[in-house]
Parts: sequence; structure tokens; C-alpha cells
Amino acid sequence: MHPGRAAAAGLCAVLLAGCGSAGGARPGASGTGGSGVISGAWRADASGTQQPLYAVACLSALRCEAVGAAGTIVATGDGGATWRAQANPLQGSAKILYRIACEAPSSCYVIARPDTILVTHDGGATWSSHVLPRAGAGASLTDEGCLEGNDAGIRGRPALCRLGLLDIACVSARICYAVATAPVGYYGPISGAPAGPPNSIWMSSDGGTSWARQSVPPGVECTEGACGKELYTYPLEWISCLGSGLCRAGGGYFGGCGACGYVYAVVTVTRPGAPWMMLTCPEPRLPCFRKEMASQGLGAPFAPDAGDCPTSARCYGVRSTSPFDPGNGVNWSTDGGELWLAGEPSGAGSLRNAIACPAALICYTAGDQGTITRTVNGTAFVADGRPTFHDLYGITCVAAAICYAVGDNGTIVARR
Repeated sequence: MHPGRAAAAGLCAVLLAGCGSAGGARPGASGTGGSGVISGAWRADASGTQQPLYAVACLSALRCEAVGAAGTIVATGDGGATWRAQANPLQGSAKILYRIACEAPSSCYVIARPDTILVTHDGGATWSSHVLPRAGAGASLTDEGCLEGNDAGIRGRPALCRLGLLDIACVSARICYAVATAPVGYYGPISGAPAGPPNSIWMSSDGGTSWARQSVPPGVECTEGACGKELYTYPLEWISCLGSGLCRAGGGYFGGCGACGYVYAVVTVTRPGAPWMMLTCPEPRLPCFRKEMASQGLGAPFAPDAGDCPTSARCYGVRSTSPFDPGNGVNWSTDGGELWLAGEPSGAGSLRNAIACPAALICYTAGDQGTITRTVNGTAFVADGRPTFHDLYGITCVAAAICYAVGDNGTIVARR
């Protein structure tokens, strides 16, 4: 969910709901003039499609690409005044184009679930298709198979697990990462899990021509109340990168009541090609306990379902899959993603599906019923308009007051 620097030019498992830096701003975000007030308003754009749109990214404040179901890509070159369909190898297919990352001057990378990445280096005039081997399974947005071995009797939002390729982020126009999760990523103890990797991170350093699987921590070895050596599988659902090469990725799941509970994971890498490391509760800090850290105001180990890290120190996220959470809160971290303050109000009563942060203290969330919220101080979120009543699934910001959001029925809304 990188908002596009182009515009301006650990892991610790929390089981039974428990357990559990530096500075530098993301370039490319304009400020608020010191007043804390952001001018402008949201408007609805005509996308030219009725397919659900799941993500949007920009090469500049005027040039953006939105992606969605049935291999749909629509683009604008005039700040959203007009959107036109772009031909691509998956256009009209059953593939869901789920996430997109763009880098100036003309490179974009699109995830087609479950195993394909589309790449353009000419602003969408032409696209190439690359299939990643064993990137994960599951082409649908929801799949109750993730609950197998945990609590298959639970229905509703707990079944909104994500499978296959799930997110993509770029360090530069040539270097990008993609994360994927297989069903076993939602399983539980590695000792009893089916064979196969639960998750994977893939990196391209040649502009998307080839993708290499990266080394990631094999599992989780911290549980609330008793930190042992048994490893638990974990999913990777989101990734966020800075131009410095620092990236954070994470995910989590509720594995049922009893001996499992919640599993959360955040991993990090500081330079392209280096091994990914556990970020939350790394050795030798074990054991760690959620209550101890919360009592000291430090937050707790956590990983949202969608996250964005606008600086090396600050990360933000929203959660939509917990069976015990209304999904309308915002979590944030001030230590780079190790500890998170949980469940702060988002400024809306409906489910939050996406978050984008163009600056260290400026973030927007998008969610159901067309609701959008924002913060200009990194903590207090307020309503920021309702330009549509369709559910919104993706959002990106190219500056403090220039954002685009997309959703159901081909919905595109823009803020300028």
C-alpha cells in the first residue's frame, strides 16, 4: 500500500490474545502548512467499469492506475477527470487483480491472485505477465479452508482469510517485493501442520523479469504466559517499503478458542536481498507478555490485516478479520512495527478495509458504505466525507490532500 514516492518528484506470536528504531520520513508527502487543516474535498469519478476495484496506485498526482475483478485495469492521466480501460494479458479473465504498486516515472506492478504478477514500465501501454511457482493457493477473496485445523465452526469475518499473492511494494522502479500465504499459514503448530511453506516473500531486482524467493523466519516461538520453542505458522498479508530499502511485512489470524488463539507476525528487512528477520519480540527479549507492555504504555505485539509504514519509525494498520473486533479501529506503532497501540477509533462505525499514509502523522482509512476517515496528528481520526455509498476496498495518497480510493461496482473517488 505504498502511496507512491513518485508523487513528489518478529515476530512474536500472540496466542490467547497476548504477548508481545529509528526516524526518517517517506519522501513525497506535502504537509498541512502547520495548521493541521487539510483543504479539499472528495468527489466521485466515472471509472467506466462496474467490476469491483480493489486497489489503486499513482505515478504522479495526475497519473494513476486502478485494478479489480475480471482482469480490470483502468487508468487516468488527468487526475481522475477521465478513466480509461487498459489492455492487459488478463483482461476479461476470471483473475482478480488485487494489489498494485507504482514507481515513477512509468513502472507499475499488479498482483493477480493467486500466483501472477503483471508489470509495466511504460505507464500501462504494455503489460507483461509473470507466474510465480508455488506462490500460494486460493483465488477467491474469502476461503473457509483457512480455518481447517483451527475452528471450522466459526463463520463470518473469521473466514475472510487471504490466500495466494496478497500484497506488493517497491523500493524503486526495479526492486519490488510480493508476499503470499498458503492455507497452512493459518494452521497452527508447525509440528502438526501439513507439509509446505506457510508463507513466502518474493523479490525482483530486475524490474519484474525474474522473482526470487526470500529467506523468512520459519515460524513463531512465543506464546502468552509461556514462551516455548514450539513454532507456529503465520500468514503474511501486507508489505510496506521505503526508498531506503527498509521494508516491513505482517499478518495474523485467529486460530480458534483453546490452545491457539491469535497469532500475529511482523518481519523486516533493511536492504534488498538480505534475510528477513523477526521484528516483534526477538531474542533475547523472550519471554514477553502483553499485559506487562500494555501497562507501561508500550503497546503490544500485533499485525494488522492491512498496513502502511510511512517512516522507519511509524506504522499504521487496520484489522478486518477478527471474530471479536468490530473492525473499525486503527492500530499504530511508533517503534517501526514491533509494538502496536490497539483499537483506537477510526472516526467511522463501519469496517475499515484499507489505509494509506502519505506522511508520518497523516493517514486516511477507507471502508464499508463509502466511509473515509483521516488523521493529521497520527492519533485522532475523524470523518473525511462520504462521496459514495459503495464499499471501498483500496486507497492511496500521493500528497497530504491528494488521494484516490476504489471499491465495489467500479467505484473511484478522488480527493484534491
